Amino acid sequence: MADIRTHIRSCAFCEAACGIVVTAEHESRAVLRVRGDPDDPFSQGFICAKAYALTELHADPDRLRRPVRRQGRDFVEIGWDEAIAEAGDRLKSVQEKNGRNSVAYYFGNPSGHKAPFILYGPLLMETLGSMQVYSPGTLDQIPKFVSGTLMFGGPLIQPIPDIDRTRHLIIIGANPVVSQGSMIVAPDIARRIKDVSRRGGKVVVIDPRRTETADIADAYHAIRPGTDAFLLFAMIDTLFKDGSVKLARAAGHIKNLDELRALAAEFPPDRVAPITGIDAGSIRTLARELAASTEAVVHGRTGTCTQRFGSIAGWLIDALNILTGNLDRAGGGMFTAGGVPFPLLFNEIFTQGVPPIGRWHSRVDKLPESIGMLPTAALANEILVPGEGQVRALVTQAGNIALSNPNGAKLGRAFESLDFMLSFDIYVNETTRHADIIIPGPSYAEHADFAVATPYETCRKFVKWGAPIFEPEAGTPHDWQIFAGVAARLAGTSVADLEEKYVSRLLAKALAEGRPECRTVSAAEARAAIGDEPGPDRIFDVMLRAGPLGDAFGAVPGGLNLQELKKHPHGLDFGPLTEQLPDVLKTPDGLIDLAPPALVADVARMRSALAETADGDALLMIGRRHARSKNAWMHNIHLLTKGKDRCTLLMNPQDAARRGLKTGDQATVKTHIDEIVAPVAISDEMMPGVVSLPHGWGHNVPGTRQRVAQAHPGVNANAIIDEHALDVPSASTILNGVPVSVSRAS
Repeated sequence: MADIRTHIRSCAFCEAACGIVVTAEHESRAVLRVRGDPDDPFSQGFICAKAYALTELHADPDRLRRPVRRQGRDFVEIGWDEAIAEAGDRLKSVQEKNGRNSVAYYFGNPSGHKAPFILYGPLLMETLGSMQVYSPGTLDQIPKFVSGTLMFGGPLIQPIPDIDRTRHLIIIGANPVVSQGSMIVAPDIARRIKDVSRRGGKVVVIDPRRTETADIADAYHAIRPGTDAFLLFAMIDTLFKDGSVKLARAAGHIKNLDELRALAAEFPPDRVAPITGIDAGSIRTLARELAASTEAVVHGRTGTCTQRFGSIAGWLIDALNILTGNLDRAGGGMFTAGGVPFPLLFNEIFTQGVPPIGRWHSRVDKLPESIGMLPTAALANEILVPGEGQVRALVTQAGNIALSNPNGAKLGRAFESLDFMLSFDIYVNETTRHADIIIPGPSYAEHADFAVATPYETCRKFVKWGAPIFEPEAGTPHDWQIFAGVAARLAGTSVADLEEKYVSRLLAKALAEGRPECRTVSAAEARAAIGDEPGPDRIFDVMLRAGPLGDAFGAVPGGLNLQELKKHPHGLDFGPLTEQLPDVLKTPDGLIDLAPPALVADVARMRSALAETADGDALLMIGRRHARSKNAWMHNIHLLTKGKDRCTLLMNPQDAARRGLKTGDQATVKTHIDEIVAPVAISDEMMPGVVSLPHGWGHNVPGTRQRVAQAHPGVNANAIIDEHALDVPSASTILNGVPVSVSRAS
């Protein structure tokens, strides 16, 4: 008789982490069915199409089950101990010969959805001790971290829309209906957006494309890519000139208001209308309706981050919420205050008055670090350009940088020149095909399930833990054991000793920086509270106990810990976000800076841009996302790639007609970097002068082992983007508003 059981989990395909009920057959280790969990208090049974793909992901024959070593242009399987030992030894050899910074580390977006990766990848990073750390952040969100740090004091001190209580929501450069949020975790966000209108409010979308979110909004404004900062300044100028600025809860907690007023005065609605494509009257109406609403919020995401003035746009979005009295107010922009778990990692703040930005720079291009990470735009030259400190080895962790980063051909040449490359990944893809060793981890179904990255973006106080569906296959180590094993080999110590020291350091941080009651607990008492079982669960327990609702390692009876959370398999919802000012602020003077000097200095680029003249034949290219395609690794799942081709060049009918193009034609899209050929899809959802290609495709290179992806290759938009066209304060690559020429393919 079949051994069929049900398991309560969270979907691992995007930030929303919707609750799911998984039906599994344990004898064959098969995931049979996935459905929404109606008892999950946060997602309430909602799931999107991505969740069903777990059945195919777990069973994917292309997914690596054992480590492999490159042999010529192919790979052969090797043992776990052999792979871990060789990886550690070769990394150590490179560093002994060339110095600590000769090894670079890149961790990709999927890391955020697999807790062992986000908790134990840093253990290996710490052991390496290299300043050459990279992530996709400078491809999608670092500008927001930079502006948030300079204004509020830290990267995770981010106001997010209180979407369930707002009555006026402006969405700019974001498509949450498709992304299911993104830097605002809110399952079934389409329903939540519609609820704003149902309760008598208004939703406004501002985007170069009439997106799926715009389709359910009350109003839509087409804006020229890369000009959001001009629009935001003009709205701020309107508030000042109307005398409608009201600081509300932010009063007494801000500085440099007059400097912001003076800067905004340089960009009044009449002056920015031509460059934005939105008329001056509409700009004033946007500002006045926002100011008149009692609960209102402006939200920006990928489109505002991945453009030439991304850091300024992030700053001005928060400034608008402050100036309309909507910061730290129900229905406005509210702080998660670190979420329910305490943020142990990637939460650097000001130290002795110095922000965690620009403390060091890349060797070749002199690009600034942000939050401990260098821009991905620097990586290729750090590998290719000889000299002291040249990168000679690379570790990639669950990321396909060859597709996600611009100018992937150059990166490919760089990877081939390395002395050693190690990849932690489940696929031989466009990036890992260059690796010397690839070490996969267990399936998502084979480890405990909890969110450690997304609580700092969640619109409610919600936390959840799920038990593994299966134990790892016989002989397969857990992810944390793999990372700790390589690190221990590198350090010349045992896994047990290295892991224990790592946990002790994190525990000390939690006691020093967690909820105030933690300061009354000794290290010995805290150590006894968390027990001796190594692995991610113990670290998650530390995060829960030190968090704002935690038991402070016993100092707060009835507080949250992992043992208590496990009693609630569907998760615990502690209600909506609450007011946090002024305690949440971590700036040196405890004030919100409305005119951070680094961002004010960058306004000079905006002044210059106003005088630019556009190439009459050029179009501006933007990206887009589909509900079934978040990251490149999802393209090897049939459920997510089946159906019509979604990697198409979207064009406005006017632009297509001028070039003699119609739907189905092949078009050449060209920049000074390279050119690609993509199928045309004509749609009036695109504003004139703008075309759109989705990012993350281009599965047509030799040497990969992803048969589904190869059957649906698409084209790589990033291949024609200049990695050195940057948002200056964050050194983030400009992915939206890229000038291109489009013509019929010969």
